[in-house]
Formats: sequence, structure tokens, C-alpha cells
Amino acid sequence: MNLGYPLGAASQALPSLHPGERLLWAAYGRTLNYDVRGLDPWGVPKKSVLGKFGSGAANFAGDMVSAALGGSDDGGASNPPSPQVVVLGEQGGLAHTAVRELSTSGSLARLWALTSARLLVLEKAAQPPEPEKSFMSKAFGFGKEIASIITTKTYGENAAGVPIARHEMEPRAEIPRERIAGFAVAEHGKKRLPCLRASFVDGSGMDFLFDCDDPRQFAWLHSVTVS
Repeated sequence: MNLGYPLGAASQALPSLHPGERLLWAAYGRTLNYDVRGLDPWGVPKKSVLGKFGSGAANFAGDMVSAALGGSDDGGASNPPSPQVVVLGEQGGLAHTAVRELSTSGSLARLWALTSARLLVLEKAAQPPEPEKSFMSKAFGFGKEIASIITTKTYGENAAGVPIARHEMEPRAEIPRERIAGFAVAEHGKKRLPCLRASFVDGSGMDFLFDCDDPRQFAWLHSVTVS
């Protein structure tokens, strides 16, 4: 058990449901990758596609992507993180369109929820900036923080003896259930990792891996999708 994780996904998802909407499952899945023709794993057009607009534009875009990802000159990161969710299909497909505004590396507080009405993506709401404090207030607050660190054991955003707080979550993407053709337990990629695969009516889809390698867990997820 990772004590640095936020509150359980189901507890976080429930307040975002509409009246009469039932939660079937919810899970955290921060890292999003793409298995989409013409895009790299982070959803960025590959150089071969950018080359249609001229080598200068392709090189510039490749350099920008490499710098953003901390990768090498080949335009990609050398060791991409293991994804929890992978988008399948074509550019412009239902799966790609639904999540294209999401960053590929989200926080621990990004979760995916299947309900009786939709597939929903929630993320921790942005916090408004705190008002500027005086120098004395900052100094006093710094002293209290130091004392707290010394006396309290922390696990990420969580602290020993303090109930895990519920984050304010906001919907970032959704796909109505009528656009979902079905679910199946499948195997993802060359490593044949077990996953729950959602197939959409246009032929696109998503693989949910959720850092789990036990096919029985995905069999259970599949069983509740039709409950």
C-alpha cells in the first residue's frame, strides 16, 4: 500500500456523479500514452508527419518536444514512464478527441471512472493563489512548518494521524455510454500486459492498465462494467 496516495478513487469520484448516476468502478491513472498512427506515445505528431510542412518546421518542433520531455535529440524521451491508460485508434477518433486536452503525465489525483452514464476523467481542481503575506507572517509560518516536519511523519501530501482529505475534483473529459461499444479483458503491447480494453463505436478505444499485472483484477473490472 502506498501511503502517499490520495483518498480512494471511488470516494473521490462519487461527488461528481449526477443524480441517479451509478458508479461502477474508479481508479487512479495519471500517465496517459497514445498508440495512434502518426503520433508518438505522448500524442505529439511524429517527425515524418511534421516533415510534410518542411524540414525546418519538423526540426523546430522536434527540438521543442525533446526539451519539454527531457529527452535526446531524436525528439522523444529515452525512458518513457509506464502508462496507466493508452489511447488506441486514429487521429480524430472518439478516444483521441476525448482526451487530447489532457497532459500525458498527470498528478496522482487524476482518476478514471465508469458510471452507468459515461466514462469520466476527473482531475484535482487548480487551487487559487494565496494572498501575499508580510515578511513576519512568512517567517512565523516557516517556523511552524519546520516544527511540523520534525514532529510529524509525512507520506507525500498525507501526514500520520491526519485523515486523508478529499480533493476538489473537476471533470476534464467524458464519453457517453452510448458511444462505448463494449469492454473486454485483453493484452496490451508486445509484453502482452493484461488490461481492460474499452472499444468505442468508431473503432477507437482505450487500454486501462492501472499498474496492475493480475488478469483476475481486470476480469473483476469487466464483470462490473455490465452490472
